[in-house]
Amino acid sequence: MKKKETKFTKFARKMLIGIFAIFIVGFVLLNSLESSISIDSQNIEKEIVTIESDIDGLNMKKQELASFSRISSIATEKGYTYQQGSSTAAVVGVQRD
Repeated sequence: MKKKETKFTKFARKMLIGIFAIFIVGFVLLNSLESSISIDSQNIEKEIVTIESDIDGLNMKKQELASFSRISSIATEKGYTYQQGSSTAAVVGVQRD
């Protein structure tokens, strides 16, 4: 003999199946979202590394162009001459006895 199900039992079973379905769909969506965020993060990190290396290269080029020998050679090409004058030094914060 089959036992007759109540309305509450039918409703509870439908709710349980619905909750499991929502859980599975939510789990899959969250995993795919995490994966796409991870890929975006890795791409941004690669861009940052590329930009930092470009900045380092530009800093090296700036130092090369601003070096004394470079400025001196350009000044000589333009007809200027450099005469090294006397240099002075000041020591600050040293007590004399």
